Amino acid sequence: MTMIRRILATTNEISLKGGNRRWFEKKLTANARRALADLPLQEISRPAWRLLAVFSEEVPLEEVVRRLSTVFGIGGIMPIYHIGWTLEDVREALPSFLENLSPGHFAVRCSRSDKSFTKTSLEVEREIGAFIVEKMGWKVQLKDPDLTVHLLIDSEGMSLWFQKIPGPGGLPSGSGGRASCLLSGGIDSPVAAYLCMKRGMKLDFIHFHSVPQTDPASLEKASDLVRLMARYQGRSRLALVPLLPIQEEIVARCPAEYRVLLYRRFMLRIAQKLAMRLHGKALITGESLGQVASQTIENLSAVEAVSRIPVLRPLIAMDKQQIIDIARRIGSFEISIRPHFDCCSFLLPEHPATKSKARQLDEAESELDIDALVLEALRATEIDTIDEAVPWDEIPLPKTPAGFK
Repeated sequence: MTMIRRILATTNEISLKGGNRRWFEKKLTANARRALADLPLQEISRPAWRLLAVFSEEVPLEEVVRRLSTVFGIGGIMPIYHIGWTLEDVREALPSFLENLSPGHFAVRCSRSDKSFTKTSLEVEREIGAFIVEKMGWKVQLKDPDLTVHLLIDSEGMSLWFQKIPGPGGLPSGSGGRASCLLSGGIDSPVAAYLCMKRGMKLDFIHFHSVPQTDPASLEKASDLVRLMARYQGRSRLALVPLLPIQEEIVARCPAEYRVLLYRRFMLRIAQKLAMRLHGKALITGESLGQVASQTIENLSAVEAVSRIPVLRPLIAMDKQQIIDIARRIGSFEISIRPHFDCCSFLLPEHPATKSKARQLDEAESELDIDALVLEALRATEIDTIDEAVPWDEIPLPKTPAGFK
């Protein structure tokens, strides 16, 4: 098990911000501190375009990486080793790091933010590269080497790192406004939530259910998924909305081919009211174009016509395998595939409409007291605050690139 005392993280997109960059950096620092809270964290600083976490004692690299992989805004995660103040210190320290490695070729890359250091980055790369050739007998290859030796020269002295583990990227949680996500319990909607959180959004979650006509397992799944999402954004809220009375009215009074679309229209009506109550500015869904009959462009448009706030669909152009790959990477897949009966699967029509128009759905639900049904659903809604996130070991580790271990 690799133990470390220091972790350096790049911030990528945040470094491109202008006058409000410090605000984004403060958000990122606070989120990183929250993720590392149960480790012996000594300090977090923000040298230039980076974030540096220093621990008061050695900690497992895997534990730090697992936590930082949930901190949006981090581009790369590097275990870093402070080795002194001079190039002679570098030459003394390097052999112990390299002795168990056998790359076919290598390169040296130097970042020098301390401009008072007398040698340029290129001069340092050549000098340390020549030392490694002499000491280890390795060949230099500057393009796509098997191993890259990174050297950082800043006000803290000389530091080394050898691997860059991919971070989640994106923007810090809480920097992109608030929205509400319709969470079904399936594979798609948690991935849609993740992608919007990655752009800085803070999300509330809304789960529609048909209990007692359907299995209450969906309620437990929704809660578990929100506990997972809480690892990525902190405290989260989950609204549980009974849809069954509305579904029974639709089945009794409306054409069968429009049932699922009418279910969806009521979900949007209710969700937008809940979103506004929770100060959300948009709705997020896990819809993907053409995946099921209700998700044709015509049906999506006809359903969305009832919403007065934007409906965002981050998965709209993804295929199922792409969605599954992300679900596995973020840890939601195993929860999502647990058996449950989705409320939209209740009393499905044999031949659902695939190219409906808004006026057709308006006419189909003209026999319903829409306002009364929405109000009844809102009154029966339960809103839970999720403070306890899933255990850290349920967050998958990002894949580590080949090279130094």
